[in-house]
Amino acid sequence: MPVFGPQLLLAIRNLLPFTQCISLTVDYLNTASLAPKKDYETNRLITGALQLAEGSHLIFDETQLEAGTLNSVGVENARLLKTLMEMQKVEYDFQFYKLEMEADVQLLVLSEGKSNILPADIVLPFQPSSVCSSEATAEALEAWRWYLATIRSLPHSIEPEMQKVIENDLVEAKQADRSLGSQDFSRLLTMGRLMSMSLGETCLSLEHWQMVKELERLRRERLK
Repeated sequence: MPVFGPQLLLAIRNLLPFTQCISLTVDYLNTASLAPKKDYETNRLITGALQLAEGSHLIFDETQLEAGTLNSVGVENARLLKTLMEMQKVEYDFQFYKLEMEADVQLLVLSEGKSNILPADIVLPFQPSSVCSSEATAEALEAWRWYLATIRSLPHSIEPEMQKVIENDLVEAKQADRSLGSQDFSRLLTMGRLMSMSLGETCLSLEHWQMVKELERLRRERLK
């Protein structure tokens, strides 16, 4: 893991108690038990690595992933990871049949480049400007945990007037860049919702929408 990796992992664990980190290697993918499986001899469900509590934060570290060949287990595990990332579902293996269960897991991939295994909604090259050596107080960490837990439950809506603004902006964006698709627009709307909620607002405002568009512009600039 790069130098920033352990610091980032520690920071996330301090803020989000239900945090897990999986170091992805070819050997791990070829041997790990990711899906929960039913053991009919003991009549128990054997826990898989992807069977996580609601609201968990899962970090995939690909920085140690080297070239290699995936066996049948590795290919299946890669498929399970892709399903979790794209559909927020975890597959339970009952031997005679498989059942997909809804998941609520926040996902982060650390990689030296664009992942060849895991699909990511947003790719952001990391460009640290400084290293902060100060440690947060227990009171500050508790306040941040309360903040993050609270904003997740906020209701959110978009007023009709704002919907019209968004529609016009998306039409203009599509005209300027034909490669943009429905997933890109859906991501922008999600970012708008999260931006509003992060500021304690329950309704998307023009100011917040413009902030999101600027963040997306800066992200695309960094990818060049």
